[in-house]
Amino acid sequence: MTNDKVECVNTYLDAEYAGLDDKETIARLKRHVLRLQDSEAHYYATKMTSNKTCCGGHGRIPVHGISAAQAKEQLVQITELDNRPRLNTSSYVNVVLEKEEKEVAVLGLAVNLADGSVYPSSTELSDNTIDAVAKLWNCPKPEESTGHFAGSGTVGSTEACLLALLAHKKRWRLWYQERHGLTEDQVAGVIPNLIISTTFQACWEKAFRYFDVKPNFVYPVLNKLAINPEDIRDKINDKTMMVVGIMGNHYSGTYDPVWDMDKIILEVNEQKGFQVGLHVDAASGGFIAPFQDGLQEWDFRLKSVLSISASGHKFGESSCGTGWVIFRERKDLSEHIEVEVTYLGGTSFSSTLNFSRPATGLYVQAYKFLRLGMSGYKQKVANQLHVTSVFRESMRAYKWINGEPLFQILDADKDMGLPVCSLRVNPKLDVAFTDFTIQHAVGEFHWYVGAYHLSFEDFGNGGVESAFCSDEPKSASMFRVVFKSNLTLALCEDLTSRIDEVITHFKEGAESKKAEVIIQSFKEAKQNKATKTNFHSAC
Repeated sequence: MTNDKVECVNTYLDAEYAGLDDKETIARLKRHVLRLQDSEAHYYATKMTSNKTCCGGHGRIPVHGISAAQAKEQLVQITELDNRPRLNTSSYVNVVLEKEEKEVAVLGLAVNLADGSVYPSSTELSDNTIDAVAKLWNCPKPEESTGHFAGSGTVGSTEACLLALLAHKKRWRLWYQERHGLTEDQVAGVIPNLIISTTFQACWEKAFRYFDVKPNFVYPVLNKLAINPEDIRDKINDKTMMVVGIMGNHYSGTYDPVWDMDKIILEVNEQKGFQVGLHVDAASGGFIAPFQDGLQEWDFRLKSVLSISASGHKFGESSCGTGWVIFRERKDLSEHIEVEVTYLGGTSFSSTLNFSRPATGLYVQAYKFLRLGMSGYKQKVANQLHVTSVFRESMRAYKWINGEPLFQILDADKDMGLPVCSLRVNPKLDVAFTDFTIQHAVGEFHWYVGAYHLSFEDFGNGGVESAFCSDEPKSASMFRVVFKSNLTLALCEDLTSRIDEVITHFKEGAESKKAEVIIQSFKEAKQNKATKTNFHSAC
């Protein structure tokens, strides 16, 4: 070892043991020896199994590291305490990845999509994938010299929706400023409104909180939870920055009738000189609707549709953290959210809320497009809708002990919608259990089924909890099963059998209680008869 290296090691050792007396130095050395022994030992023969760790509640970065295998084992233990992802029917997010798909995802971890000059090939892949999504949604051909469609990959549909909102807001602000002869500062103080169903997903709650936008809610009726398009007509005014149509709300999977909403928006724009556009929130439906034969036009074929967003990680089958937003054109839309970056060694354009992000979602989405193709997606969607229908009919067939239907179906049912079955315990029945009781009971079999109250945080009324249906109280509830591609017919049959066990148990309890009531009534009647007999005898 050279003198320089010796000096470097000595400097490190001096710093490591600075200020320690001999006793303290020996104690620290013993700990070092123990760590060295643990680093080569079987994990369950180390002290780590009897001490709290960073991942297990210690709450701070450890002073010294551990081996790769031991670090991994600690994280594996954390995942063991989670619910089983494949049996989670409450979430729409894909959880099944092929071996090659995982390898592709790892490739994307090292690619920063914000740095197009360093990763030009991956940037081109991003543009091509955006083009593929735009064509799937029938976007008009771009007029720009790039030849690529206007849009962006995002971290899920939340970012996609927020980007669309910002583009529409800037577009509206320029129009409103000119219409009213305002300065830039004056128009900045005018808060626009956004028309949307009360069945909105969480991203729109963030929009109301973060971006100075007032919600103008449309309330659906409980039946299918789709809005009446006529309800938006009188809500549109010159402060309306856009109308949102939801292609598959997350409660029932029902599509808003965007084809009728488009007609009304065009009529109002023509009558009042407005330029209100329609954003289609296709978080879930964006990769279902294109593969449903006979569905009415819902995408860029409608003239008022200016933007569409979707989650790639839902029915697009990509990995968690993948989303897409497509604009009809760059002019007066996506150009408002583009940022030019030159400090990374070249010129790049960023159209996302965050800057640096890995190419994992992009790579997996591209893999799925190649792996499935249009025919594969179409067959996958058909499979999902079939299994959904089988489950729905099983639920529809259940009768309570009085012969009345046990469940009320709340989803699209025979109409086109997402592969989702939404239902609730028949409110006409006098039963001792609720939708939440079923959720918890089925959970005993490792199935996770989501139950919800029919309420939302009303940001148009100070954030109070309100009913999101016009014909139901906020205390009403429902439960829902999302049929992702991994929820096969075999798994569906198991879920159905578990629900059947739960219902059978409830019926037995109700029959027992009914028998007790009958016996008690018989006893009371007999006692009353005896009392009457004694009375007459006394007379």
